[in-house]
Amino acid sequence: MSSFRFRLDRVLSLRGMQLSIEETDLARLRSELNTIESGLRDLESRQSAETHALRAARSLKGAELAAIADTRKWAIHERKRLQTILADCNRRIELKKASLMEAQRKVRLLERLKENRRAAWTHEQNRALEELAAESAVGSWRRDTAAQPVLSSADPPAPAGPVQIRPRSAVPELPA
Repeated sequence: MSSFRFRLDRVLSLRGMQLSIEETDLARLRSELNTIESGLRDLESRQSAETHALRAARSLKGAELAAIADTRKWAIHERKRLQTILADCNRRIELKKASLMEAQRKVRLLERLKENRRAAWTHEQNRALEELAAESAVGSWRRDTAAQPVLSSADPPAPAGPVQIRPRSAVPELPA
């Protein structure tokens, strides 16, 4: 009896590898998103610290005020840049989620197909075994019946003990 062989096993394996690649890419994008969000938080805490230091200072010179203004301009520009990168990363994550779902769907489809084909193969194997067993039983029955002598309805049943042959005249007639 042959074992089950799914012809699309290589395709299923390929789809599984594609799924793991998609999962890895999504994890990388989420890590990138966390890094960007961390950069935004750091920028906010830095600006908050500078604002607090500015309020605590009693007097500032012109060069210090110019440096603070330049730092604020840089912070505004950096926030916009990080927010743009963040939006782009979120967009790429959504696209990757869609491709991940598609890869999962393809793998599930092939797995269901494999299960269905395995069930059909098992059913076919069971049917073939039942057919073989039935043929074997019929053959055995035929051999058993061929070895036994054929009795007609007029013949008396065989005696249980040793066979004694009597002359015909000694056999009593049965009433009709």
